[in-house]
Amino acid sequence: MLIDYECFGDVISLDSTYCTNTSHRPLAVFSGFNHHRKAVIFGAALLYDETTESYKWLLETFLEVHKQKMPQTIFTDQAQAMAKALGEVMPGSYHGLCTWHLMQNAIKRLGNLMKGGTCFLSDLKSACMDMTTKNNLKKAGVLSL
Repeated sequence: MLIDYECFGDVISLDSTYCTNTSHRPLAVFSGFNHHRKAVIFGAALLYDETTESYKWLLETFLEVHKQKMPQTIFTDQAQAMAKALGEVMPGSYHGLCTWHLMQNAIKRLGNLMKGGTCFLSDLKSACMDMTTKNNLKKAGVLSL
């Protein structure tokens, strides 16, 4: 894990599952990809809860283990406590939201726009994947929602 993170830890993902194990505790996993496009695990922890304090402890411990090397980019779900902890512990890292979680949220909240055979979801997905600037997203009509 240490060597993998040293080599491939510039862009990582932090995902936390909740109530999917027998102890009903969140399992947080730091992961990424190597030069063969294979998934690698950089660290994992079983947390007591999903509070900002727990995530701060997790991130501080992760950095301690990895010699204070911060990722350039970290992708997460939309957990507010995790986002707050990231802002405090890793302020120099870019915090992006995982596309899968964004799409799930869009389906849940904008489902009425997808009725009647519209291409809204595929258009949104294309806009998120292909466009990197705010102006391009505006042109695609995504920011006008």
